Amino acid sequence: MKKIIGFLLVVLVASSCISKAIDPLAGCTKSAEKFSTASSAFFMDFTSKTKCEAFKDAAKAYLKDCPSLSVSEVKEANDSINDIDCNDL
Repeated sequence: MKKIIGFLLVVLVASSCISKAIDPLAGCTKSAEKFSTASSAFFMDFTSKTKCEAFKDAAKAYLKDCPSLSVSEVKEANDSINDIDCNDL
């Protein structure tokens, strides 16, 4: 749970720092929407393995499609995502 919250905080801080003058990649907006939807669904039901896996997939896609983080931040976020074990649910 702490890793999930930590990951979300990293994404929130990074997305709030994105310059409005920079035109994001076309897939970034779609990935951000999917990540938001998957996050909401998973946080409404922490016991769903399917929603957990969808959250992890959406988070990885967001990191890939929205290059707003440094290399070390992306590595830390990916490590946090990989540490989430959906099989424990």
